[in-house]
Amino acid sequence: MGKVRNRASVFGGQRTDEGPPVQMNVFGAPMETSGLIISVHPFMPEQNSTPGELFFECTLFLYSVLALFLQYLNLYKTLWWLPKSYWHYSLKFHQINPYFLSCVGLLLGLRVTKCFWKTITEVVAKLSLNQGQFMQSCLTVFEYAFVKTPMMTMVVTSFMFSFTKVWNDFPMSSVMQFFVPLPFYAYIFQSELIHKYRRVKEAIWIWIKGGIEITEVVERFCEPAPQSVDHESTAHMCSQHPAQIREEIAILTEDLYHRFKRCFFAGLSTAFLSIYLPCIFAPFKTNLGMSQKILIDSVWEYELFTVVALTSFSLYITYLLPLNYIDLLHRAAVHLGTWELLSETSRVSREMTPLWNPNDGLHPMGSVVQLGDERRFLAVGSAELGTVAAEPGNFEHTTFYRLCKGPCTLVNLLCIFEGILIAVQFWMLVLTTEWQHICTLVLLMFANYLLLAKLFKDKVFLSRIYDPSPEDKALVEQLKNELKMH
Repeated sequence: MGKVRNRASVFGGQRTDEGPPVQMNVFGAPMETSGLIISVHPFMPEQNSTPGELFFECTLFLYSVLALFLQYLNLYKTLWWLPKSYWHYSLKFHQINPYFLSCVGLLLGLRVTKCFWKTITEVVAKLSLNQGQFMQSCLTVFEYAFVKTPMMTMVVTSFMFSFTKVWNDFPMSSVMQFFVPLPFYAYIFQSELIHKYRRVKEAIWIWIKGGIEITEVVERFCEPAPQSVDHESTAHMCSQHPAQIREEIAILTEDLYHRFKRCFFAGLSTAFLSIYLPCIFAPFKTNLGMSQKILIDSVWEYELFTVVALTSFSLYITYLLPLNYIDLLHRAAVHLGTWELLSETSRVSREMTPLWNPNDGLHPMGSVVQLGDERRFLAVGSAELGTVAAEPGNFEHTTFYRLCKGPCTLVNLLCIFEGILIAVQFWMLVLTTEWQHICTLVLLMFANYLLLAKLFKDKVFLSRIYDPSPEDKALVEQLKNELKMH
């Protein structure tokens, strides 16, 4: 993955304070300069409204805690609303196991803890710049002795103490449910785990030889998996070379696939910890040791698990696909183009069709090529360029172009997904009659409302960039002039 990130800089420019890495007009005709096409894409203003990683992880943690609370409300509800009920509270608090609740809370906050660790490392690294050796050593001691070590000690000891209590209070079949996400995580992120294992192994070997300190080994063990594209600092460069375009698409496809994997696992793990595990660890005996069984509505639990998993997936994918990243994908798809498979009854002569060669230049729209297996493809380029650099019959190229050929295609898909999810929850709310189900659906739907509003705002923003009105064009020119002045 580290090599992939270095390759991304071949066609990605680093943004600086002086302005964009390339000169761009709003809607000028394409120009050629040293093999690069300039002014193909519209000018995209800088977006400073993207929340930080720590803020987002805290938001997702609060949503998961809300889902956990609502699940407890569904499991341990009382009949407090009846006139002659002897329950004065809405929950049977005496049946809630505080040690299990502690374990689940710590696991739900694992990503927040890792993000906080990463933030501390970045802050100390910034403070250590242009400092002397003594000051850097003091900052390192403060970082580990007063912040990281107490934090990790508190988290690990709290989890081990609570998990030991859970181990003693519940049967082994229930305790083993804690480890169910591990094989799924290993399967989904096997390439990232292999990469981290090699880095940690290399660091330990260098530390044994005295080449680095133990803090470097700890940092390599705790560091997150690197991404192939940093959308905050990478800019798209228009190229006329098909090999460079296909290389860019390969990197972006790998990065997009990695982001979807993170979103998928985040959604499943959040629903597993906050919805599924509380059902497994329902109390099976009273305080006096007598057997008991809590009635659980299985159909409702399946529905709630699905709603929480899909909402968590939506939260994560909205964060990992910001506007500048979606725009980067669209600009790459404009240069990629695609091929359509021709039928056997096509009027194009098979003898006159040339064979496709990866070393050929860009193919104009409407040209026909033939592969070695005698399949023929028609070039279908974008309206901006009308050229195709994709490989005929390549499934990844075809899928990437269809997803990203329109500037709002991905945003529209996310809006449709959120709209369907809200409609399903509203229909569940109409059909339900129990008060705890009503409270659960009403509170959980707020997150989807906010997500839909955010996505719709992004859709309007991209639409005005790529299909602007005269007022929008005047505003963009004003922004460009301000950038030139600064």
